[in-house]
Amino acid sequence: MASGKSTVSASLLASTNRLSASIDELVEHNDGSGVAEIFSTRGQAAFRDLELKALGELDPSRNLVVDTGGGIVETAAAVAMLRANGVVIWLDCSWKEVRARLKNAPVGMRPLVTELGWAGLEELFRSRRPLYAAAADFRLKADGDLDIIARTAMLRSLIWQRHLEKSRP
Repeated sequence: MASGKSTVSASLLASTNRLSASIDELVEHNDGSGVAEIFSTRGQAAFRDLELKALGELDPSRNLVVDTGGGIVETAAAVAMLRANGVVIWLDCSWKEVRARLKNAPVGMRPLVTELGWAGLEELFRSRRPLYAAAADFRLKADGDLDIIARTAMLRSLIWQRHLEKSRP
């Protein structure tokens, strides 16, 4: 949460002319409810199920830039789908930077901020780090200028794709 996924994704789209998919937006479109509403009325487990369904609807042959919610790494099937169908980039942001970004977010935009409070969020942040590390093809430090991070992500993903193409029989 607040690592810059949506911002970096938008910047990647602008510089690569690829199509995009936001898993949160697909969930909202498919369900007819907002993410915050789903969390508050049905809980995180229901949201994770909807998130996995939305991810499964994407066509891997379309070479999409996909941005996901921060908790997608808690669903092993979702991580397997992401890794099987593309390059997974971990935007590794410090807790200090995440907290600063969350403080500037509109009230109600981040349901877990209200639900968990700062101490709970920090614990969640720390518990997910190993999951991000295991899921990612590569890690980018995400403190700082998100446009520079997006350009770095674009270059690294192109290099990684080329590496994968060369290693296939």
